[in-house]
Amino acid sequence: MMRFVLAFNGTRGDIQPAVVLGAELLRRGHEVVFGAPPNLVEFAAGAGLDARPFGYDTRAHINSAVIREGVRTGGPLKRVRALAEIRDHGWSQMVDEMFGLAVGADAIVTGFTTAQIVFAFAQRDDVPFFVLHHAPVAENPFVSPFPGAPLTLPARVNAVSWAAVTAAFWMLTRGRENRLRHLLGLGPAKQPLSPRMQAYGAVEVQAYDPVFCPELTRVWGARRPLVGFIDLPAGLRRRIGSDPVDPETEAWIESGDPPIYFGFGSMPVPDPEALLSAIDEACRALGQRALVCAGWNDFGQTSTERVRVVGAVDHGRVFARCRAVVHHGGAGTTSAAVRAGKPALVCWLGSDQPFWGRQLERMGAGASIPLKTLNADVLTKNLELILGMAYAERATEVASCLIPAEQAAAGAVDLIENAARQRRSIRLSA
Repeated sequence: MMRFVLAFNGTRGDIQPAVVLGAELLRRGHEVVFGAPPNLVEFAAGAGLDARPFGYDTRAHINSAVIREGVRTGGPLKRVRALAEIRDHGWSQMVDEMFGLAVGADAIVTGFTTAQIVFAFAQRDDVPFFVLHHAPVAENPFVSPFPGAPLTLPARVNAVSWAAVTAAFWMLTRGRENRLRHLLGLGPAKQPLSPRMQAYGAVEVQAYDPVFCPELTRVWGARRPLVGFIDLPAGLRRRIGSDPVDPETEAWIESGDPPIYFGFGSMPVPDPEALLSAIDEACRALGQRALVCAGWNDFGQTSTERVRVVGAVDHGRVFARCRAVVHHGGAGTTSAAVRAGKPALVCWLGSDQPFWGRQLERMGAGASIPLKTLNADVLTKNLELILGMAYAERATEVASCLIPAEQAAAGAVDLIENAARQRRSIRLSA
């Protein structure tokens, strides 16, 4: 038996794949300590993990003024100030909590946003280090680091962009990282995180399917393996008690034609009332029904015969019974929609969301628009597009190409488990 530490902060979409990995490590007989934001500790504990707080409440933060007014709707100066505040948010708290989480670890796994903190602890303890990525967020010639950038930019432009972003982030954060390293008894870092992780032998697990980015497999190889989408298995979902579909919603789905699903996950919708009105108008014009999943937004309790508003639902159970999926473009929802073989309309806000929208668009399995442009006319036009037979057929074809979720999770855990076992053997033989 070995001890694995998984330390993650973020939204449900960031945490859930890591919980799946933790549960698989636990099933294989290992000890798992799982750090999660306070609002998702109960979710992780439901999988049987030793779940502890790590960082700030992400739901409260996403709905805070700094996100809503600074990043989403603020002008350039206000946005820069907001991003600076976000950059430092929770750093000291996560550092303090890592001292407790990291004790006795045989390997440490974290996410993209917390890698700078957690890598220092792995290096101090000389244990294998893994980072879980849900989109191509490391330097590569094919995908720009800038959200919304075209997928057709020349490789040289992307290379320069990645170099600029990496240098800027390093300049902004090296002071705080080197203070942490000094606290841990490590020497100062003199270059950005990515080359240091490469020199250390860290593996950046790409938790999405190579069918979307086959060229990355050739470029990245074993350092950044594309293992496939890591989804929550039905049995584990039942164990956690996550997102059950209530009998009334089940009956509503079965009472008519397959509905169109609308959901924006943890992303804050600027005007839920206006969005709901646009959904109602578009579906009325097209003779469709809508199942609206509120997620972390407040759509109220207004449901009609045509439009039903619910809290959270099991995507795996519901999407298969829908005609199409309209969502924010998170990797997890993208995975669920593609696995269900349903065409999708991605209404993105930022981060990796426009990437997934444009990939679906490129593959002929969906369409992509910025959420800020959405109104009844735009929604009607795009729904007409993805409800066409060609999109449905292509979505089914893409679904058949995906790595099975169980294989993706097992492959990622094999990498983590084998690295820890090898490092332990070296230590014991020394």
